[in-house]
Amino acid sequence: MQKTYKEFFGAPVRDRLNKRLIGRVDDFVIDPSNGEVLAFFTRRDKRILLPTVDIVRVANGVVWVEDIEALATPDEIVRIKEVIELNTSIFGSKVFTVSRQYLGEVLDFYFETNGWVLTRIDVAKKILTIPTEKKLINSTQIVRIKPHEITVRDAVIKARSKKDQRIKTAELSTATFKMKK
Repeated sequence: MQKTYKEFFGAPVRDRLNKRLIGRVDDFVIDPSNGEVLAFFTRRDKRILLPTVDIVRVANGVVWVEDIEALATPDEIVRIKEVIELNTSIFGSKVFTVSRQYLGEVLDFYFETNGWVLTRIDVAKKILTIPTEKKLINSTQIVRIKPHEITVRDAVIKARSKKDQRIKTAELSTATFKMKK
């Protein structure tokens, strides 16, 4: 099931045994080398993690775990601690092409809950905090994720330009057809 950052943020985390609320999704830990969603922070102080491997299911906006023992601190899970120390974030990162053309910043991102992997990012330039020129970029186009910056292939722009050109040609053909009548 595909989800977005914005719809998953704040989702309740409940234990399956007692059905009690044990936290809320507060932030994501994503491995920048492969786009895997490794864990969620469940508190604003970023001290308690929910590794995605411990999630039993996601249903009706609720993240279910077996029990409260699924929660851990970053120090308890070395691999996740190393990724946290890289300080990479997807949401709000600036996006550039390999040739350094600025595309905007990440407004939202999509991930698959079956496998917990990043699938695409929603990017837009902003004018006075208002998003313009939105682009959906597939995760296969991402070259590198660094702190506060994502680099994507130049092909993203070329593909978009060809598509825009086809649309303009189609609009022109339609306009010409209407004028002939």
